[in-house]
Amino acid sequence: MPRRYVVHVDIDAFFAAVEVLLDPSLAGKPVIVGGLPHERGVASTCSYEAREFGVRSGMPLRECHRLCPRGVFVRGNYHVYEAFSERFFRVLRDATPDVEEASLDEAYLEFTRCGRIYPSFTEAARELKRRVEREIGVTVSVGAAPNKVLAKLATGRAKPAGFFEIREGEEAACLRDLGVEALPGVGPKAQAVLRLMNIHRIGQLWGLPRATLRALFGSGGDDIYLQSRGLDSRPLVSRTLPKSVSRETTFLEDLWDRRLLLAHLAYLCDRLTLALREDRLYAHVIEVKARYADFKTEIKRRLVLSPLQDMAGIYKVAEELFLDLVAGSRLALRLVGVKAADLVRVRPPALFEPYSERPERLGGAIDKVRDKYGFGAVLTARERMLDAVYAADPRRGYVLKTASLTK
Repeated sequence: MPRRYVVHVDIDAFFAAVEVLLDPSLAGKPVIVGGLPHERGVASTCSYEAREFGVRSGMPLRECHRLCPRGVFVRGNYHVYEAFSERFFRVLRDATPDVEEASLDEAYLEFTRCGRIYPSFTEAARELKRRVEREIGVTVSVGAAPNKVLAKLATGRAKPAGFFEIREGEEAACLRDLGVEALPGVGPKAQAVLRLMNIHRIGQLWGLPRATLRALFGSGGDDIYLQSRGLDSRPLVSRTLPKSVSRETTFLEDLWDRRLLLAHLAYLCDRLTLALREDRLYAHVIEVKARYADFKTEIKRRLVLSPLQDMAGIYKVAEELFLDLVAGSRLALRLVGVKAADLVRVRPPALFEPYSERPERLGGAIDKVRDKYGFGAVLTARERMLDAVYAADPRRGYVLKTASLTK
């Protein structure tokens, strides 16, 4: 059986890196993504320049400002980051079919089955790094090793923007002096227990019997015992059929204009159907969510006999649900969302409606145009309203012109 070759790829300071791509004047500055310094909330991501001041992801924004008063604070746009992520994973899947999505900006790949394609796995991993950076425009850190836990640890050694490989026989040397917190199964509580035992480095764990770790941490003790020795038999988990796909947004200011709200809903439906087409999914249930200015949240859903994937069909249902949902309400909305659920991979034949392949062919054609010219190249009339309303403020709400740069 061939020795496994697992690669872990992580985009460096993902959200901040995208913000620099969209606004090159931010290059070299301490960028903090998540909100403005006076707002409640926490930092989603910060650039390496900001980290030099002690700023970290998950830190309250006001604390970030105290540590880094000259930091550039941006609210960010999740939908733009999501579009970059989609491009990132397309590049990864071109390299190998064995890809596990760990997050928007992080993945595991396995080259083991690709020996006939790649004479050198090491060079293939380095070329993958170069290609991601060339085609996406962000730097990535890449770790390579015989299993997932070692590949992840190798990426930590590679940061930022580097490549590090743990070869056979090097496991002990690479692990010995790492802090125990580097192991995925050792969280804050486990760290506290180990500190009481004066154990701070992975090498120090080797002196503890497996039974002792099991007594201290239950079944997790077995994982700690094996992973501290560089042993990990977990396979990559490819993406399975999701239970639902949803898109939603929280507005910076509460909205009451029904036309503008429907324009947002149309944009969300467009993004939703794009995701459905990419995974060849069809939805039996369409759901719309609205959150009012008083934080009350209401949801309406509808079951459709013939599952939907096309923008026109899904928006028609979503619009009816939305108008029914907000009928009679005088409150402004702070959030609107749409969800496709009860998903199937293959569209069953329609029993009560004539079936046409035109919507699917149209969706495929639109995707090809957007892949070449950007998402904003093809928009509905309602979506164009957003383009006009937000054109003067490219960081507010949905930004179709900005989004068009990300495909």
